[in-house]
Amino acid sequence: MVVQPGERNVFDQRFIEQRLWERYNIKVLRLTFAEIKEKCHVDNDHRLFVDNSEIAVAYYRSGYAPTDFPTENEWDGRWLVEKSRAIAVPSLAYHLAGCKKIQQVLAQPGVVERFITNPEVAARIRECFVGLYPLDSSAEGQAAFKMAIANPDRFVLKPQREGGGYNSYGEDIPKLLNSMSSEERKGYILMDLIRAPEFGSVLLRNGELVAADVVSELGIYGIWVR
Repeated sequence: MVVQPGERNVFDQRFIEQRLWERYNIKVLRLTFAEIKEKCHVDNDHRLFVDNSEIAVAYYRSGYAPTDFPTENEWDGRWLVEKSRAIAVPSLAYHLAGCKKIQQVLAQPGVVERFITNPEVAARIRECFVGLYPLDSSAEGQAAFKMAIANPDRFVLKPQREGGGYNSYGEDIPKLLNSMSSEERKGYILMDLIRAPEFGSVLLRNGELVAADVVSELGIYGIWVR
């Protein structure tokens, strides 16, 4: 398991680690990218080893933010895994597919149809899409910039980062966009705001229970072995 230095979000990671050992007798090692460079090697058959133990799967719980690669050591550790026969989870291609810009490109007319040749299936997939717009120097990007400035409450501004913690909403959008150069705006996309129904719930924050209106997010999980 590839983790961040000083990882605190360990509870589900430890659950996976414990379940793999108890049910399947599979051992999990926790290493950062820098530790992979230091402790691992790839043999002539492209097998990845730490000491004398071959690594079958590299499960990335790190590598989704620029801060995960502060030096060349981290990049070298990632490259060691990628050039080996170990199964990377996610693969580099699948990792890129989760990037906001790739999602925006996939939503462009004709792109889904390159991969889904059945028109009915492609149309059903497109029914799940909301508006995704570039913020580059193209005509569409300039139009999206004007829409975001004029009606910021309709949109979400997203950088090329994993998760929603880096997104901007409402009146924060014009402030951020106007503070950027045209080159910096290329690193963002604009998305129609999904207005999910709210309901009352209780959150645990800083050790205290807090009543709040919340929304739900559906996560669909599967396995793809390439």
